[in-house]
Amino acid sequence: MSMYSLVSNKVCGFEALARLKSEKLALIPPLEFITIAGKTNMINALGENIIIQCLGFLKKLEQNGHDKIAVSINISMLQFMEDGFADRLLKMIHEMGINPENVGIELTESIFITESAQLNISINALKEAGINLLIDDFGTGYSSFSRLSELNIDCLKIDKSFIDKLIEPNPEEAITIDIILMAQKLGHCVVAEGVEYETQLSYLRECGCDKIQGYLISKPLDEKAALDILKI
Repeated sequence: MSMYSLVSNKVCGFEALARLKSEKLALIPPLEFITIAGKTNMINALGENIIIQCLGFLKKLEQNGHDKIAVSINISMLQFMEDGFADRLLKMIHEMGINPENVGIELTESIFITESAQLNISINALKEAGINLLIDDFGTGYSSFSRLSELNIDCLKIDKSFIDKLIEPNPEEAITIDIILMAQKLGHCVVAEGVEYETQLSYLRECGCDKIQGYLISKPLDEKAALDILKI
């Protein structure tokens, strides 16, 4: 899924979306196979495989002259909290010759209720290396601005449920702008997820949102299509 900057008015990155194809079951939705992977202790192996594929795509981007385009990867808290995760990730990035500043790690809101020394160790190690950390689907579960101010996070992504309200008769009554302003006041970049209509885009521009994702920009793309959209 492409990410679009409302500052430069260009595609500025991509979010990696996992897909599983089965000869018997065809295309299996991510919520199904990721849930099963979590219950069968396969989530870390699956996550590592996805990371390798994403870093490979980042390498292709650089080789095609797109050395400023970022790719963000969703990581389960189970994998993120695993001892040595940050070291292994940084080793893979180094071995593949990837610029760590082009790598984003997306975490779920469960980070807000996680109290662990390992959490801070992993966050700080990745941040020191230049990797960007993002909170996905902000506002749907455990969101807390007080907790957010304590975490060394770069960006939060506003959940689609808030963006959907911007197509209602009185979008100014939505709290989306309040989330944007508060997050930016804390020094965070803000990405609006699930943008599908021009009216949403216009309102988000007026609110000063930094970036957007959604079908208005593009549907999920394979690697070739993703490279092609950068040529437009």
